[in-house]
Amino acid sequence: MRFSIYIFICLFIVSCNKGSEKEEIVSKPVAKAGNEVLSLNDYKENYIAVESIKDSAILAKKSIENWAIESLFYQEGMSKLNEDEIDVDKQVEDYKRSLVNYIYQTKLIEANLDTNITRREIEQYYSDHEDNFILKENIVKVHYFKIPIKASGLEKIKRLLRSYVYQPKDVEPLKTLASQNAENFFMNDSTWLYLDDIKKEMPKLRDQPDFNLTQGRVIEFSDDLYYYYLRIKEVKVKNGLSPLNFERQNIKNFIINKKKTELINQYKFQLLEKAKSEKKFEVY
Repeated sequence: MRFSIYIFICLFIVSCNKGSEKEEIVSKPVAKAGNEVLSLNDYKENYIAVESIKDSAILAKKSIENWAIESLFYQEGMSKLNEDEIDVDKQVEDYKRSLVNYIYQTKLIEANLDTNITRREIEQYYSDHEDNFILKENIVKVHYFKIPIKASGLEKIKRLLRSYVYQPKDVEPLKTLASQNAENFFMNDSTWLYLDDIKKEMPKLRDQPDFNLTQGRVIEFSDDLYYYYLRIKEVKVKNGLSPLNFERQNIKNFIINKKKTELINQYKFQLLEKAKSEKKFEVY
């Protein structure tokens, strides 16, 4: 009997949606949970049509039960929470205030903040805050190659790897061949990398004590799938001072955030001073 009610609801809604004369506001209740009633009109607003009437009835049953669950949970919450906890109007107003302030603050920053940070500013910040730039992990500059054993250019890459340190002219051919054959490679002399990230790429490297990974060392080995090559260009150990170019982007972000705070605080102070001068601010 109850399942037929769900079928009736589906048929009624479908007929309404097809433009019959039943397009009037429907207040007939279809379910009740606690002291809340779900009208047919409210149900229609979330109705999802499917081709099968049987499927529609199952969906209607599930939808109404979900409504009942949420309704009963809400009613219990209202009965168990104290007045301060359910003062929704105040919470909504507080959220609206915060959101409006955030949106306006963002627009002020976009319109007025100069995000061009000079090299001198970055160097000065680094010099003034060295204690904030202590390494928590070992970092390295490396040349690194991971090449499939079956790569056609592997033997030529190996020959170039053994000579490019002494023959700078071999660097560009090596990069070209690596881009064509390597699964991964890295040859940026100015970029620092976390040593642990390199270890993730080279499984056998995990067995090496970090103190063995010194400047100038070359490590190469193969497994069933890949040939690996690593040349360590430079090492900075944890607990030491982090190099400037490793922290450059972080410093730039610090400076920009500081400028954002200063800009907004200054603007708010000016608003207060203006309100005072125009007699729009009073303390009773």
